[in-house]
Amino acid sequence: MSANPAVSSKKSKLGLYVLEVILLIVAIFYLYPFYYMLESSIKPAKDFYIPLKLPSQIFWGNYHLVFAKANVLEAFTNTILICLGTMLLLVAVSSMAGYKITRRSEKLFQIMFFIFLSGLIIPLQTNMVPIFKLGIVLHLINTRTFLILLYTGTTVPFATMLYAGFTKNIPLELEDAASIDGCGPTRMYWAIIFPLLLPATGTLVVTTVFWFWNDFVGPLLYLQDPHKMTLITQIFRFKSERSSDWGPIFALCSLCTLPLIVLFLFTQKYLLQGLTAGAIKG
Repeated sequence: MSANPAVSSKKSKLGLYVLEVILLIVAIFYLYPFYYMLESSIKPAKDFYIPLKLPSQIFWGNYHLVFAKANVLEAFTNTILICLGTMLLLVAVSSMAGYKITRRSEKLFQIMFFIFLSGLIIPLQTNMVPIFKLGIVLHLINTRTFLILLYTGTTVPFATMLYAGFTKNIPLELEDAASIDGCGPTRMYWAIIFPLLLPATGTLVVTTVFWFWNDFVGPLLYLQDPHKMTLITQIFRFKSERSSDWGPIFALCSLCTLPLIVLFLFTQKYLLQGLTAGAIKG
């Protein structure tokens, strides 16, 4: 006997409601730390000893103290310049490398692909001393350029593999048609191929910029100048100076976190496109 359609429909709706409740609980679980951080950043000092109590008043003095004592604008500028420079260099180098490795069948390019992959299995922590000595020899220690080159070099293997996977889905007929119309290799790549790789670029930006932004070890080792500090190292320094002044510390953490949330909200569609681009072949 076949099941009653009405009963099956009720069961499916009940299952969806249960799933929505579970997802809501999980969302609250993940969002609560962010809510606690924002709430604590506007709490007066007297309210910190009662964790679940709402702020008796909105106290913006924590943010005023951060801007006055923590050099936030300077640290924010350094972080933006490092992330932006890294992403521009990473996208340019990795996209072209992934394209060439995919389009050329010679053994040399296949060997190059395996060389890129080998970079994924070498931990950065094992090379800290040689990298530091290299920075001294090149006179790049305490410069943002050195950190940009370091981030680019350590991320190129992953980015190249990502772009190579996307390039395989671009039909060769597009390049043949462009060649017939007199399009040169450089113009063909930047005008035809690269725009088709925007989902891969969006995926790369969203998945790697969080690491560049939140990295602590790199700026701590290679940017020892106080005027070259990033936001993460500034939080560490500010926490050391004001170990019990939690309001300004949470305010600084909020200022460091909010740009990433805004970036994710504006780029999440590209991340979804990138993750699903290879799932359907038409």
